[in-house]
Amino acid sequence: MTLTLRPAQRLLHTARPRHARLIGSHLSVSPDFANAPPPPVPTVAQTTAPRQLRPIDRQGQHAQPTETKTAPQARAPEAARPTSRTDDGDRLRTTTQGSPKGGDRGGKFDTAESAQDCVSAAALEAHLLRTLAQLHEKRRLGAEVGLGTEDASASEATSSTAAWLDLPTLARQKRDREGHVVEDLTVEYEPTPGASRRLRLDGRTGVQQQDGPETIPVGHDAAEEQDGIVTVAHVLGGENPRVSICSGFAVGKPDHAASAAGDGQIEHHLTLADATAPSATFVLAQSGHVYTVQALLSSITEADLLLLRLSPDPINPSALPLRRLRSLPINPYPAPVSTSVAVHRYLNPLSRLRRKLQKLPEREWDEGSVREYKDQIGRTAEPGTYDALHSMWLSCAPSSGSSGGPVIDRKTGSVIGVTRGSTHKYGERQEYGFATPSERIFEMFRLPGFKTTAEREAERLASGGAGPSSTADNHSADSPPSTSGSTRKA
Repeated sequence: MTLTLRPAQRLLHTARPRHARLIGSHLSVSPDFANAPPPPVPTVAQTTAPRQLRPIDRQGQHAQPTETKTAPQARAPEAARPTSRTDDGDRLRTTTQGSPKGGDRGGKFDTAESAQDCVSAAALEAHLLRTLAQLHEKRRLGAEVGLGTEDASASEATSSTAAWLDLPTLARQKRDREGHVVEDLTVEYEPTPGASRRLRLDGRTGVQQQDGPETIPVGHDAAEEQDGIVTVAHVLGGENPRVSICSGFAVGKPDHAASAAGDGQIEHHLTLADATAPSATFVLAQSGHVYTVQALLSSITEADLLLLRLSPDPINPSALPLRRLRSLPINPYPAPVSTSVAVHRYLNPLSRLRRKLQKLPEREWDEGSVREYKDQIGRTAEPGTYDALHSMWLSCAPSSGSSGGPVIDRKTGSVIGVTRGSTHKYGERQEYGFATPSERIFEMFRLPGFKTTAEREAERLASGGAGPSSTADNHSADSPPSTSGSTRKA
């Protein structure tokens, strides 16, 4: 049936097909035709602008025809990279040497790199679960067979290594030792450490090169120490295995490590069925040695801090020489706003060989700066006042697995914060990183220069017993003798 139109009159609507009003060349609004025919095939749009003529000048001559040039096409967006952006829109650089530049990294390179990272992450989880199964089997066989008197001396050497804490026990110790102060350890104040204590921020591990003569403590050998930054892995076996990875660093002693976030993530997912499943916490050093966690010494839930005690010896045999972890210098003072910082970036320990073959840096740091401080309810806090410094906001967002890592002051080389995660401001698209100020670390240790009552009593006995033994003795010695038999308090 053919649709026709009358040129004399134009009806808005009608029930007859021949009087249907056509809106376009392919659309009809007649109620008798509900299904419209398919639209025509689109044609290729004209890419160049049509030729235009300039207006006639005063002398009546036409100007030469000109062609209007089109605007250049915008470049294709660059492939996404694991970098952050500042509020000015600039990309944050990584303080590494030898890494490819942004313009040289195409989509294929990023795709291949992300695929390799996924493979390395899966291999690391499989390695940790296999290590957990071996330790659990060794403990089960030792409990079933038992040890004789001849094997008792041999077991003493490995008892410290074989003992480890499971995740339910670690979670219970976290609750019981909330705010506990470690009395037998003191962390020194190091706002401006020497060259032998500063970390290298050029992509290599170790300490910075000494520029001049420096007093080195007696018994200190840098060759026998390794980088104090470690990887902390909370592993849960059983039917539903889970692995939570975060970072940490040595504090005070080589076998004491501060960490964050990882234990809390697994604690929220623990169930009654997981209480009997094998679980453990492993600490992976830069040298490749794997340690177990024997105890949780202290925790600050508000600041998301944990203090772990590691096993004295690694659990994996290695031909490499065993080097102890070097503790990092801690700054007790809050860094001023706009301080240039370097945030530790997590790297898979199993990708060390691949990065070495590709001539990539051994360690990566993200450049940023301190933007502001926040209190417990999110208000802006000012350092140097009575405001509580609950968190420190950074201009760079940390990568996954970097929580618990150190935030280094690039000028002094000391630790000024512990990475926690990333956040956003209301109404802004920029992603910020936030960390715990390093002054909260000293809440888990005894203040330097102060002695406990037991230490003062031991010094008094060692000196010959001279002096008062308690506060009550001081009070009785200083107060005059009473003439009456009873004393009434006001």
